[in-house]
Amino acid sequence: MREKIFAVDLGSKLLKMTVGEEDESGKITLLTKITKNLDSFSDGEIIDQENFIEEAINPLKEIAYQLNSLPKNLILSFSAPYFSFQRTKNKISVSERYVTDEDIRKCLLIAKASLASGNYEVLFEESIAYFLDGANIKVRDPLGMEARTLEVDFFVIQGLKSALAKIKDFFEKNELKVSLILPNPLPASLVLFSKKEKEQGVILIDFGYRIFNLSIFQEGKLNFYQNFKFGAGDLWEDLALDFGLSVDEVYNAFEEIKNLDDKKKKLPIKFGKQKISYSNLVKFIEKRFNFYWKKNGFPELFKKIKENYRLPGGVYLIGGGSYLPEIDNIFRKHSGYLTKLEADIYKNLEQEERIYLNALGSIYYYQKLGEQKSLWSSFLDIFRGLFR
Repeated sequence: MREKIFAVDLGSKLLKMTVGEEDESGKITLLTKITKNLDSFSDGEIIDQENFIEEAINPLKEIAYQLNSLPKNLILSFSAPYFSFQRTKNKISVSERYVTDEDIRKCLLIAKASLASGNYEVLFEESIAYFLDGANIKVRDPLGMEARTLEVDFFVIQGLKSALAKIKDFFEKNELKVSLILPNPLPASLVLFSKKEKEQGVILIDFGYRIFNLSIFQEGKLNFYQNFKFGAGDLWEDLALDFGLSVDEVYNAFEEIKNLDDKKKKLPIKFGKQKISYSNLVKFIEKRFNFYWKKNGFPELFKKIKENYRLPGGVYLIGGGSYLPEIDNIFRKHSGYLTKLEADIYKNLEQEERIYLNALGSIYYYQKLGEQKSLWSSFLDIFRGLFR
């Protein structure tokens, strides 16, 4: 039976929706993709319920109707300031001479329990590395190895439970059940760069309208995840103030600018009643970007990143901010890393369609989740066994 998977990326300015279909062999076919203006959702919250129905709920139902399929596999993804990345290490004594599955599960369970909070819900979890007998040598799979103690380096990304519950409840009241919520840009990481790059080391930047996320992947694992209260919207608002325009007028102007060819870039660009050259517009953007770069402490952060990580894969830049003129060059100048604007490795999207990367990645993540028993279920099995 072919399964349809509905993925919705909720931005603070734009809704991105993709629908994929998985066949019997596990191949994903992208059936449709749409974007809609979204002014009713911001910072991980529905701020106008009536408009959210018009901007998000109804389009989702309409797509489902057109595809003659109930959206029973519905994944939401977004960025929110109430998402937190927490990391811990936990050590246990190995039950026998060699590390068993039960030892690994117990070690993971206790590590996760140490980070658990009644006010937060785990959205993503992963073990980064294991260590045997206190030695500072990373082991990826300790199963069957001789040891007296087993230690795990483990992390979770959690979201405020009450905020997530409000979103789920609102969808349910509108006859839509949310199967999964994912923190951006983790879905995009599944489809944007290769396993080799993820192994060697790479930075993923999701430059959204209100939130700037920086994630670092190394040795195949997420090692760093942080949201900053800064986005492309700040630059658009600065332009609006400078030119005496509304933010929507600036946004619409950028929609036209991103499609300009090299010949048209030599002509003056109309901003309201004023005109500006392409080069002066880029200078303005770079000047304001530099201001926010320093304000958010990025010079110090990237200095620490270079000291602690080896990242030959450079930076992949996604999100609405990745469409700003010359932003890849501006970012490379500020970060010191080669900065790339790319679409997915499966060739579902064109480069200019990279705005869909999180929604597309959610489909592949959900498929991957269905192929294996969830970690939490495994943890529960062991947890129950410990108290029998």
